[in-house]
Parts: sequence; structure tokens; C-alpha cells
Amino acid sequence: MDALTHTILAVACIAGAYYGGRALQVREARRMWGHIATPEMKREIQLMDALIRHMSEQDDQHIRDQEPSATRDIRDQEPSATQGSSATQLELFAEYGRYGYSPAE
Repeated sequence: MDALTHTILAVACIAGAYYGGRALQVREARRMWGHIATPEMKREIQLMDALIRHMSEQDDQHIRDQEPSATRDIRDQEPSATQGSSATQLELFAEYGRYGYSPAE
């Protein structure tokens, strides 16, 4: 076996062991979540989700109040048009926070 073949096989074995172990670790963590997670942790996660949904609803209502006939996003407007308007709460999370998309979609 030459050095190139040995290197390729070694890298493949190490990568397989790493990603296989990672997959087993994630599977085990998901299986144990119901036993490990305390009711307080679950309640905090639900609270964070509810806060994000509420903030996005407020932002959408603010946008509808500012421009009732416009369907375009604030970011699509000219810079001079947005200077006087207040910033929305979830401007940093525009991909999923404002429109209700989850990061996994």
C-alpha cells in the first residue's frame, strides 16, 4: 500500500468515526431529552417561543400601521424613507423571526 492510499483510507476512517459518533451522540441526546429536561427548562423554552411570536406580531402590526397599502418590506424601501421610522424588534432575525419561519425550515 502506497502513502497516498494509506492517507485516503486513514482520513476516511477518521471522518467516518467522527461523524458516526456525532450522529450517535445526537440520537442519544434526543432520546434522553425527555428524562433530562426539567419542567423549568421546558417552560423557559415555551416562554422564549411565545415571546418571539408576540414580538413578530407586534412588528407586523407596526408595519401594517405605518403603510397599510404597501406589501413590500421596510428593507426594500429607499434609505431616506426608513430614517424617520422606528426600528422593528426582530430586525436582526428577518429570515424567520418576523415572518414566523422556524430556523429548521
